Amino acid sequence: MPSLTSVAPRAALARTVASVLALLLAPFITSGLSVAPAAAAGYTLTASGTSTTTASVSKTLSVVYRYNGAPRANATVSLQKYSGGSWVRVRSVITGSTGRATASVKPSVTTKYRFKTTRATSATLTVTVVPGSWSIAGSGNGHGVGMSQYGAYQMSRDGKSAADILRYYYQGATVSTAPNPRTSIDVQVLGRSADPATTTLSLSAGSWRLLDGAGSQLATGTSARKITISRTTAGVTAKVTENGTVRQTIGARPAFYLEWTGTSYWAGSAGTVTVSGAQGSYRHGRLRISSPNARPNVVNQVVINDEYLYGIEEMPSLWGTSSFGGAAALQAQAIVARNYAILDKTEGLKASCDCHLYDDTSSQNYTGWKKEGGEAGATWRAAVDATRQDSASTVTVVRNASGGIAETPYFASSGRGGIFSGTANNRDAFGTAAQSHLAHVADPYSARAPSNPNTSWTGTLTQKKAKSVFQLGWVKSLKVTARYSSGQIKTMQAVSTQGTTRTLTKTAEGWRTTLGFRGSWADTVTARK
Repeated sequence: MPSLTSVAPRAALARTVASVLALLLAPFITSGLSVAPAAAAGYTLTASGTSTTTASVSKTLSVVYRYNGAPRANATVSLQKYSGGSWVRVRSVITGSTGRATASVKPSVTTKYRFKTTRATSATLTVTVVPGSWSIAGSGNGHGVGMSQYGAYQMSRDGKSAADILRYYYQGATVSTAPNPRTSIDVQVLGRSADPATTTLSLSAGSWRLLDGAGSQLATGTSARKITISRTTAGVTAKVTENGTVRQTIGARPAFYLEWTGTSYWAGSAGTVTVSGAQGSYRHGRLRISSPNARPNVVNQVVINDEYLYGIEEMPSLWGTSSFGGAAALQAQAIVARNYAILDKTEGLKASCDCHLYDDTSSQNYTGWKKEGGEAGATWRAAVDATRQDSASTVTVVRNASGGIAETPYFASSGRGGIFSGTANNRDAFGTAAQSHLAHVADPYSARAPSNPNTSWTGTLTQKKAKSVFQLGWVKSLKVTARYSSGQIKTMQAVSTQGTTRTLTKTAEGWRTTLGFRGSWADTVTARK
């Protein structure tokens, strides 16, 4: 049993320690800070505005300040952001009558924010910043199948012949001949959905005549008179004017034919016809005017192997001059354009346009006299003539492995993507059945061709477009994960801010049209703010 003398000192010591602690804590107790609450009783800051944005678009953060549920008006609230391991002040805002205040922020990277007063601190808000766009470094121009026009130009400069060029880009095909029956082909020059509802036909010189479908003459005139064509449900109508005065009106017919002097249809002084709304002017053939759709449809009927080819605007005529050294390239262009036209002629008229070919890159770019009579037009015409053997009534063509007229697609310039480059397999570019003469080949010539503007370019894919293409919310990252043997894009992968991964595989041409770039040879993909 312990003695009473040993207890008394310990009790006294305890009282002494208690007294000292009381003295030390007294200032804190009297100041109300003994519990150091995160928010003073009754005060709250309720924040909202967590969202995703791009660095170029501001976001608004909101806060409501209350005391025991009642709004605190005219109060100063500090907006803070988390930076460098601590919270730093961004700015102060003043609450309104409802206790609410807002602050606009425009972070360049994902950033955490909060609102704070001496009595309360809000929950943390995160503004996630995603790329505003991606910069895609690319090269090349076109679908990539068959002959590269810039490559052909350089091969010609290197001393290669037209046959050499064609055998290189269409490996396995043969350069041969075919009979020249001087057959005509119908090229639509007006009538697409964006074309005007009326058009005016004008002749530069000589005389013209307007015929109906049976060949009966309905009107005639010289260059002083113009013909305005309109369309009704019953067919096409014509109004002949001179110096603004109507000279003749012709009621609806299923079709008209316009012929003029200096052509194979009518001898005499030569002139050229212009069709308002069309891209070209026309020295050869005749015009057939009908209305298969809701507007006048104008078709130039020209002989394939000279009149049509003379008007093909697909390669600069100057390349064929001696100072440029590309005569063989122009000849190769004439041959592949002929193949293209022969195959479309064989397929027959398209009901939608009453034509075999369009005059733009939906088929081949055709401007008629603007090409033939333009800069170095005689050089282009000579290149076409060099692919005809008039004494034998034959023309030069490309034949496939079966001996038939080969498909001969062509494009501007090959490019590079990653470690791959060159032309494309038709299956990779179009998704069509593989053809042996439309296989990938290396193409060092395109990059070497002088003044080739397609050796490098930069395309931009916006955040909005990326969300649409990949069917995601906000896209956080984007990359090319697979390429075709040509270097063109095969597969791209996008990751959303929620971590969803979307992988898409398309044909090379599918990617080109989807992205809206001049080609689908893509090298690097770089996020931009």
